[in-house]
Amino acid sequence: MLLPFIGIAIYVFQVQAKILRTPWYIPVIATVGLALIILALVQSRSVIRWLAVVLFTLFAGLLWVVFGVMMNVPEYTGPVKVEQPFPSFSTTLADGSKFTEDNLKGDKNTVMVFFRGRW
Repeated sequence: MLLPFIGIAIYVFQVQAKILRTPWYIPVIATVGLALIILALVQSRSVIRWLAVVLFTLFAGLLWVVFGVMMNVPEYTGPVKVEQPFPSFSTTLADGSKFTEDNLKGDKNTVMVFFRGRW
């Protein structure tokens, strides 16, 4: 029963220590929790435990998909350097039009700044 609290404590420590890496321990802890629920199901079968196995299987699977696929970001290659070209990218602007690195080519130097706003 303490497993979720251990995960939360580790995450709070990670954020406070400014260790900004993907917290892979979250799906691992969810999988360990699922294994413990399956162990409880083996000892005593009940409808609630079967429901818990189904729900936690879906939850742990979702966590593995989120952390394995959706949070897959490119490696940090260091700060911007002078005369370093933009990597190829494509995005959509607020008006729905496409924006790529080709839109930045021209006679003027361009610097791209990402501002992480507060919500």
